Amino acid sequence: MKKIAITALASILMVSSAYAQFSSPSENGKILAEGIVRVKADMVAGYVTPSTANFVASNFIGVDVCDIEDEEIGEVKDIILRQNNIDGIVISVGGFLGMGEHYVVVSPEKVRMKADDGKWKLMVNVTKNALKEMPEFKYKDYLIR
Repeated sequence: MKKIAITALASILMVSSAYAQFSSPSENGKILAEGIVRVKADMVAGYVTPSTANFVASNFIGVDVCDIEDEEIGEVKDIILRQNNIDGIVISVGGFLGMGEHYVVVSPEKVRMKADDGKWKLMVNVTKNALKEMPEFKYKDYLIR
């Protein structure tokens, strides 16, 4: 019983000493009770004002992918990011009603976006068969564990 009490006391003392090491907020920022940080006017907040030429990723997911003859050959399923840049576009090729789909990744430099009757399309200079021959992208290899 003494061992448990001593172990518990030692744990409490270690936690309290670690807690005492946390520094208080800097002079530039003051944390309020609500968790909001107030900053001085001369501090850069990092906010970006998007232009009307920008669009959000959720509008990009599900967009039809067409070849140069405007034939639908797939659909955008996801976007791959690396170091704050778009590294690849995941395209679903083939399949019917979600079964038998083959995912491939295309470089963003190889595609162009086109507005068609108020709807976006992604154009690639490749055939559906060529996309099917590309190496398959597997989500399970890229999930955070």
